[in-house]
Amino acid sequence: MRVQFGPFTLDAGSRQLLRDGREVHLVPKAFDLLLLLIERRPDALSKEEIRDRLWPDTFVSESNLTSLVTDLRKALGEDAQAPRFVRTVYGRGYAFGETAAATAAGGPRRSPRFRLFSEDREIALREGENVLGRDEDAAIRVDSTTASRRHARIVVAGEQATLEDLGSRNGTYHRGERVAGLRPLRDGDEIRIGRTVLTVRILPGGLTTEVEP
Repeated sequence: MRVQFGPFTLDAGSRQLLRDGREVHLVPKAFDLLLLLIERRPDALSKEEIRDRLWPDTFVSESNLTSLVTDLRKALGEDAQAPRFVRTVYGRGYAFGETAAATAAGGPRRSPRFRLFSEDREIALREGENVLGRDEDAAIRVDSTTASRRHARIVVAGEQATLEDLGSRNGTYHRGERVAGLRPLRDGDEIRIGRTVLTVRILPGGLTTEVEP
């Protein structure tokens, strides 16, 4: 299996990680972690699941996994406060963060269809869970005291996306109504998180970028 993401190519057969054609050194466990997260994308894996896969029948402390994630992010040139690829899932574990861009090498790469717009930002939503809130690990940071740390989430599944409040103190509003349960999202929908207003945009289907040979 060969997978491309950003400037990287992961080759599972040769156990190599390349950046713009040059090999990136990874210790074996860090390579195994990256491969596991990519294989299970877009799912988030619990820390227990990861430890069972990487250290079967062996007791290791949580600090071993934390150090391994730090090493992997360093090799990928990631900022731990705003990781692009190795995403922390609050209260659970880790997930591969660029599902929409990671495809078998040589095949088409689908651009993210679902986006959020605010006054000064354009945010492409990932396939799977996108948490909105003040938490540092939130996929979409809402830097406002009126937002909860894990305020709401948008789940993208193929051609559909749904919005759900996560028990926030001030509520999540969709098209002017407070969200209770799951709300399907449509192009042009307005979402309000505290005082922050976001607009949903859905790009036309079939927008793809061919990977150059």
